Amino acid sequence: MSTEDRVQLFDVWATHYDSSIQLTHDFPFDGYQDVLDEIYKLSTVKTQMLVLDLGVGTGNLAKQFTAFGCAVWGIDFSFEMLAKAREKIPQARFVQADLLGDWPTELHQRFDRIVSSYVLHEFDLAKKVSLLQRLTHRYLANGGRIIIGDIAFQTIQTRELTRKKWANLWDEDEHYWAADETMTVCKRAGISLQYSQISSCGGIFVIESPYSECEAA
Repeated sequence: MSTEDRVQLFDVWATHYDSSIQLTHDFPFDGYQDVLDEIYKLSTVKTQMLVLDLGVGTGNLAKQFTAFGCAVWGIDFSFEMLAKAREKIPQARFVQADLLGDWPTELHQRFDRIVSSYVLHEFDLAKKVSLLQRLTHRYLANGGRIIIGDIAFQTIQTRELTRKKWANLWDEDEHYWAADETMTVCKRAGISLQYSQISSCGGIFVIESPYSECEAA
């Protein structure tokens, strides 16, 4: 599916996204709210921290950070998703852009926390790792943290078993994470990350900044 087609798909989905994710306890959104809550918990944010939400969607994750008093930026390629997010959290700042493309200059800064929920499975593993490298070296503040929650499984084997179980719901155009293969590839790319399984098909990756707060970027 082309980028234009996916943008159109998400623009349409924006009208009923919030209701659709709460109607299922099965694949792919089993444990959706638990994943978002754990992302927030693992972020250990402080008031006024600068937070970037990748693929902010309708703002369900971002609103937890704005409620705490963080300065939140959200990026998404869907105009309609961003419109919903602006209604929900008007105090946040939003940018329409493709995560894998060139970002506008206002995002060329360092963020204390970079978070994402149910977005990066849109990209294959090579693109995921390339994005993680870019985020770590160009956008993450010293002492910062990246927390990614998504459709994910502990192992390739578990992912395959789930694919067979939920064959009628499995999207072959998407690239669901397997922690074992992800950690192997990331290690080769110089990225150290931790993984925790939250639900039957939801998990969280955490990447710590390779630099302490007192070191130069």
